[in-house]
Amino acid sequence: MAKTYQASYLVEKSTGKKIKIGGCMRSQKAPPKARAYATSRYGSQELPPKVDLRQHMTKVEDQSSVNSCTANALVGAYEYLAKRILGFSGDVSRLFVYFNARKYDRIKGDQGSTISGSIAVLEEMGACTEETWPYDPKLVNKRPADEAYEEAKQFLIEEAEEINVDLYAMKHCLAEGYPFAFGLLLFNSFDHARRQGIVPMPNLDTEEGRKTHGAHAMLCVGYSDKSQAFIVRNSWGEDWGDKGYCYIPYNYMTDPDLCWDCWTIRALTDLDFSPDVWYEDDDRNYYYEAYEEEEDTEEEYYYYDDEDDDEYDDEDDDEYDDEDDDEYDDEDDDEYDDEDDDEYDDEDDDEYDEDDDEYDDEDDDDEYDDEDDDEYDDEDDDDEYDDEDDDEYDDEDDDEYDEDDDEYDDEDDDEYDDEDDDEYDDEDDDDDES
Repeated sequence: MAKTYQASYLVEKSTGKKIKIGGCMRSQKAPPKARAYATSRYGSQELPPKVDLRQHMTKVEDQSSVNSCTANALVGAYEYLAKRILGFSGDVSRLFVYFNARKYDRIKGDQGSTISGSIAVLEEMGACTEETWPYDPKLVNKRPADEAYEEAKQFLIEEAEEINVDLYAMKHCLAEGYPFAFGLLLFNSFDHARRQGIVPMPNLDTEEGRKTHGAHAMLCVGYSDKSQAFIVRNSWGEDWGDKGYCYIPYNYMTDPDLCWDCWTIRALTDLDFSPDVWYEDDDRNYYYEAYEEEEDTEEEYYYYDDEDDDEYDDEDDDEYDDEDDDEYDDEDDDEYDDEDDDEYDDEDDDEYDEDDDEYDDEDDDDEYDDEDDDEYDDEDDDDEYDDEDDDEYDDEDDDEYDEDDDEYDDEDDDEYDDEDDDEYDDEDDDDDES
């Protein structure tokens, strides 16, 4: 049986609108150019009572049925920099960032991505306009056109800075005029923010977080001491919350068990954006105003899991199929580069080689979609992982990292080629011994 990905959706009852949720995966590594954020410019007593960057933000987008919240958050920050530095206020391609972030993280299908993966794309590739590579859910697993990569090179970010999950550090970054992306564990009470943007502090004793699909990425664009809340840009469209924004309590976002991966990005020059985003008069309490207007209403959303939504199902396209080019392959500087043994870079056998694609077979079957077969199953070509006499990592004659035999480089044995075996389909064995 083929491996499937069960997607989760938040559905608005009144309109039937579906929002795919759970797209923020925790980063496992820092972006290539990263450092810790330094809070050396302002003392805690020097920070203004309120910072609001919304006047410089571009239109709030709607991620819709795609798990692209991380790309939406980082593109929002990217567009902010482009608008303030270059005066460009057009739409940047979220699917360009989302596709390449998953490729960087080696995540298959529309499962989501990491914040650091999206940052890596903006550092190393940049991003094209949405006009060049549009936000069409049908393109979610398709490699962007070559012209998109050429256009993307025009504006690369310089580096990223990781911010501690700490009230002073977060406010300091915003006071300097820089928004930051972050991941947040959501609770059912988050849905109450739909009409006025007010996110309540979850009751951690009684309210269960969405453990299976509750990780969501957003962009923090300000704070209000009077409201004791951060001003946050979501990616569910401008008809959600307060014109696409919401207000999240300080205590919620400064809990490291609930909030993580706080990153800000910088442009080619470190510009001073602070003067026109400070507000000395913080006279609005967003929470008080919302409670004054609040009326008892029935729940406006419901959830469902789509068992028929297969993460690997795309009959026309292979997510990682590129016969000529791997964006993260460098013959001189590979993450796994070794002079005698490079996991991904070999002059005779590349993972993405046009004649021998990891996921591409001679009959041009779809990598992930076959009604009678497994994700990687082919009647003449079985997988690397499952063999009753041979384990990927345990074989006295053949080690994955043996100096004479590379996992990905063997003229007689491809990464996914084992005549006796299938990665997921063996009636006598587990689907992953490793």
